[in-house]
Amino acid sequence: MLVDGDGKFDYLNFGRIDAKDKTLREIAAAVRTLLIERKQHNDPTVTVDVAEYRSQMVYISGAVRETRSYRITGAETLVSVLASAGFLPSSGSYVEVIRNKPVPGTKYRFERKALEMGTAEPFPLQDGDSIVVPEAEKAFVRGEVKAPGAYEVTSGMTVLQLIASAGDFTDRASKSSVKIVRTEAGGKPHEIKVPKDLSTRVQPGDTVVVGKRIF
Repeated sequence: MLVDGDGKFDYLNFGRIDAKDKTLREIAAAVRTLLIERKQHNDPTVTVDVAEYRSQMVYISGAVRETRSYRITGAETLVSVLASAGFLPSSGSYVEVIRNKPVPGTKYRFERKALEMGTAEPFPLQDGDSIVVPEAEKAFVRGEVKAPGAYEVTSGMTVLQLIASAGDFTDRASKSSVKIVRTEAGGKPHEIKVPKDLSTRVQPGDTVVVGKRIF
């Protein structure tokens, strides 16, 4: 029996069954109730199975190798679709699913590392889901480090860890002359002096500047 666009189907000539957002067991119970109400059976045993799923689509965008729509059959999980799309090296630390049924704009967030390692709980996808893989949030390192540039900022990252990502200090670096240039919401940059232990937390968009020793 074919489920119509409104989520219902005709069961023989006895009436319409609402299958929308219901499990197979719930649909079987609805068919059983209908048969009893129409006096077709006193205590029927009803089993429901799916012969074929109607074509459903999810959409993936952001820092993946294949940004496009994906056809699902009702059994796909977030991990399986992400495996098909492929992360880019610039992918951020989390993945977001935006679901529009039954409440439009409902968001779910998953740690990328947990998805890649298989430790995240399976998340079944639904028709119309949008999967967003953001670019990694970055901070910048300038001055006396071995590899100046932009680097991903992970949760709780310190200046010391960011400098390690940039290849560590050069021989000319002054470890006591490190500062952060941070732009606040109003758009005005200001400098933050970093203590010698370099334990200050880094925020996305920060620029860490390592000064040169005076000989």
